[in-house]
Parts: sequence; C-alpha cells; structure tokens
Amino acid sequence: MLRRSLAGVTMVVLLLGGCGIPDQSGVTELGPGPSTGTSSGDGSSRARVTRDSTSDRQLFVNNYLRAAAGDAEGALERVREYMSASARTEFNAPAQPRVIRLTDDPLINQDQVTIYYELIGTLAKNGSLDPATETTEGQYEMTIAEVTGDGLYVTSAPPFLLLTDTALDDFYEERTIYFWNTEHTALVPDVRYLLSDVPDEQEPTIILGWLINGPATWLEDAVEALPDGTKLQGNVPAIRNDQLEIALSAQAVPTKDAEAAMERLRIQLQWSLRRLLPEFLDLKIGHQEPRRYSGVDYLDSNPANRLVSTPDRYVIYDRTIRRLAERRVPDSDRGTLDTVPGLSTDDNKDVSRAALSMSGTLMYAALVTGSGKSERLRVGGAPGGETIALREVTGLPAGIGYPVWAITPDNRVDGAVGLVIAGGNLWRFRAQGGPAQQVAWPGEGGQISSVTVAPDGHRVALVVGGRLYRAVLTISGDGLALTGTQQLDPPFKTVTAVDFSGEGWLTVGGERYDNGRVAIMNVSIDGALQLPVLSDIGKRSVDYVTSYPANPSSSRPNGGSVLYSTGTDAWEALSTNVEITAADLAGPAGQQRDGLVPSAPLFLN
Repeated sequence: MLRRSLAGVTMVVLLLGGCGIPDQSGVTELGPGPSTGTSSGDGSSRARVTRDSTSDRQLFVNNYLRAAAGDAEGALERVREYMSASARTEFNAPAQPRVIRLTDDPLINQDQVTIYYELIGTLAKNGSLDPATETTEGQYEMTIAEVTGDGLYVTSAPPFLLLTDTALDDFYEERTIYFWNTEHTALVPDVRYLLSDVPDEQEPTIILGWLINGPATWLEDAVEALPDGTKLQGNVPAIRNDQLEIALSAQAVPTKDAEAAMERLRIQLQWSLRRLLPEFLDLKIGHQEPRRYSGVDYLDSNPANRLVSTPDRYVIYDRTIRRLAERRVPDSDRGTLDTVPGLSTDDNKDVSRAALSMSGTLMYAALVTGSGKSERLRVGGAPGGETIALREVTGLPAGIGYPVWAITPDNRVDGAVGLVIAGGNLWRFRAQGGPAQQVAWPGEGGQISSVTVAPDGHRVALVVGGRLYRAVLTISGDGLALTGTQQLDPPFKTVTAVDFSGEGWLTVGGERYDNGRVAIMNVSIDGALQLPVLSDIGKRSVDYVTSYPANPSSSRPNGGSVLYSTGTDAWEALSTNVEITAADLAGPAGQQRDGLVPSAPLFLN
C-alpha cells in the first residue's frame, strides 16, 4: 500500500500524580454490567486486564493499547485507569477509538515509549469501522513511570483512544446486518463489530438499534434506510417458547404499498437476526396485531445464499474455456465433465479471458477474444440449457482486462450489466452488447487494474494505482456510478488483485509491507483484519485473483477456493500454491497438447 503521509505525534509530558492503587491480582472478575474489554465468550462474566496486572513495560504498553476495547460509554474511563492522576485529568480524547496496526514492536527507552503504527480507521459506536480518510503511517510518543509499590502509570499519551487491530479481533465479533437495495430486488450486507461478551439476549436490541440508525456511510447511496421515525418499542424480550418478539413504531411501515413494505421489513429483520432467529418471529407494528413468521423463505432475498459448496472451475487452455476436473473425480469419469454451459463450440474459440455467471434460470457469459488491436469483448445471456447468442461490446479502448458480471437479473437478460477494465479505466457493458459506457472513477488518480463486485451487485472493490478501495455501484440515469469511495489499508505495500471471498471479506494479492514478498490474504471489507491464504509465494506478482465467496449460511467467513494468475501461469491456493496443469483439465487426456499451459482461471458464479 502506498503511503500518502507520514505523521509523527509527540505529546506533552504530564506530571505524575499519586494514585494509591494497591498492587493486586492481574485479573478482576466482574459481574453483569458494561463490558470491560475482554471476554469469557458467553456473556456471563467478563475478565479485565488491569493497569497493575504486570510490571513488564512492554506488556503494560500492549495492555494499554487494548484498554479501549469494550462498551463505548466506558472506553474513556478504562483508558484513564492506566494514567497518573494529572494525566487522567488532561486526557479528553474523542469518543471513537482509532484502530491502528503496529508496524513494529513499541520502542521503550526507560520511560519514553515510541509506537510505530499505521492508521486503519475509527470504530464507531454503531459498530461500523470507518476507514481513515488519509492513510497514515507514523509514530506516537508517550511516557510511562513506575511508582514504588504501586506499579506503572501512563504519564503522557496521544490524545486519542487507541485500539490495535489484534485487540479488535480478540474482543469483537463481526455481525452482518442488511438493507434493501434501492430497487428492492435484493439485500445488501453491512458488516459491524459487536463485543464478543455481549449476552445473546441483548444482541437483538443492539442490532435493531443499528438498523434504525441507518446503513454505514459508504453504503448510503445504494441502499434504503428504514423510514424516518422508526423506533423500537422497548427492548427486545429474551427468546421464549421458540419465539422472538419485536415491536416497532407505526412509522416502520409506510402507508403506501404497506403489504410489500411489511414483507421487506420482516425479511430484513430475519436476515439481520439470523444467528439467533428461533422458529417464530412475532413482529408488531404500532397498534396492529403481531404477525407471526416462520420458515426459510426469506433466504432467497440474499443472492449470496445461492452460492454452492463446490463451484465449477474453469481455465483458458489453447484459447478455449475448459472445465477443471474435481480433484476427487476419477480419471475414468473426466470425459463427461468437459462442458461450458451456454456456449457453442464455435463461440468458445480464441478466448483469452472470460466471466461466467448464473442467476436463477439464466446463464450469462462475457468473453474477451482475439489479441492485440483485434481484441474484443463479446457478451450475452440465455435461459439455462439454451445457447447464448454472443454480441460485441463496442467502443472499448485497447488493453481489455478481465470482465465481471455485476447485475444479473433472474428474469430478463436485457437487464444484466457487467464491468470491465480497458485502457486503465472502468467501463460498463450490457448483456445485449452495444456501446460500452465509461464509469467515472471519483477517487484519486491512477490506473484501475482490478475490479470485483459482490454477489449483492452493489458493493465493489477496486485496485487503483496499487491501492485498495471499496465503493458502491449505483444506478445513475441511464448509466452506472461509483459512490461512497473509501481507501482501505491492508498490510500490503502494493496491491495488485482483489476479489470478494465472503460477505465481509476480500481476497487480496500484493507485496507485503513487512518483507517485500508477494502474498495472498483474506482481508476484512474495512481492511482491518487479515487471514493468510498464501503467506509467501515469492517475487512474481499476482496479476489476477478469483475467490468463490462463502455462502452466508455456512460457518466460514471466506470461501474455500482461490485461484490466481502470475503471468501466463494459473495456480490454486491450497495449503501451498499448486500450479494448474493440463493434467487438471476435465475431459479425455487426448485433448491436451504438449507445451500449452492453462491460464486465466475463473468460477461459474
């Protein structure tokens, strides 16, 4: 990730004041009440690491950088407990913790402490992590002192509540709430952070509060908030008799098209509360009689719920799209598997890159064919089982990248829209072909080198000038627009490729900032958290990565299948990087040609 600024913050040293706090045990057990930042995981008790839990200065500083974790109302006081009396009086930080990633261990020189960090963003009271508006790598200065018999104290500190990314991961859990897109065709995920020690019976009230307060800022243009005046009528009672009771004010359902609005509301609540949802949801609006809902019919309103556990995988081999055999399929069965749905043999020729998508009963294809100045994009869609009539997309400049389908309706091909990079810019194409339309990039300059669209059809991730961004795709007049653009700060010096791996996660390839080696990681949608996919694949750049996203009904946040390209070579990310060869193709071995290697891997999404 390229750094745009370097900030060094030096704090005024405050005088050490006596505290008189006895040196007792390092862990204090607390009963019910506000969270203290560490969790037993079941909400029944919470263990707090106190100021006097250690005399080791390194551990003391690390504990200080975790103290802000917990309920938002008590964060300032928890951090002040680490401070001397005079420092505590002077410390008045903004209420929202700054989430930072340590780029090195804190440097401690007697009482002087230097914290090397990069700023990820701020954690809002509503559980949303807002990326920093300006990516910053720098250092904070603070001082500590030891009082004989009374332990260590912070005597000066940066004027912020600081929270490390590891503390965020340790003390919070991701929760996804949902808002309807503005077309009312599908739900769009909105990922929040919930304290892991919040009791289950309190979680519905918290989630309803998040929904009522509206979507995250970056999603606002693409989704519909609940109607103004929507309020929760008291706290949500604990689940009993396998039913969850929710009472909302009359404003929650507008009088116009009330039945359709009520249906959307209950589906939105069922998805947002799905982790705790019992058999019955009893929903009361204003003074109306409660309505009871049960079953799983609501699941279809989230496109990601259609994702399968074993996706079809393809590569380009000998300028044709070829299916990859499943690793558990015997060689004797491979001859029946080499098919590409919707494509005729005549159309599946001279292909360099492709995108395949299925939505309901409709199949969509986008193929980049030809080479050099004769390269072109051909697209189309058709009902499943029928052959797609491919039509050319006109007006694209040279340098066509990987196409991606964005909006794929279940019921009509002519409503489908895709995106493709050409000439370093982003372009929209329609399933019926015809003129491409440039989609303006509202962010900082630089060539766009990678783009991916989430299954919801609105959330987008892009690589621009080696930096990672998120945005939303909105319908603007007769075209599309990118809004809500925010730069993310994953642990990469330079990002080269990105794809969605789950509702709240991205698969990202690039050069690591710590050792300069190329890696692939799963990164949270806000850039704060990361999980290794391949920690070190050498020095060859990842030109393209594709990850089949996890179904939100599964227990995993990320999909289990990642394919990528380095140059003309195609790879699969397993426990290590495994090159895809002609031996991995479905179909008879006789169809393979010496000297040719598969490239440009893809999934049927």
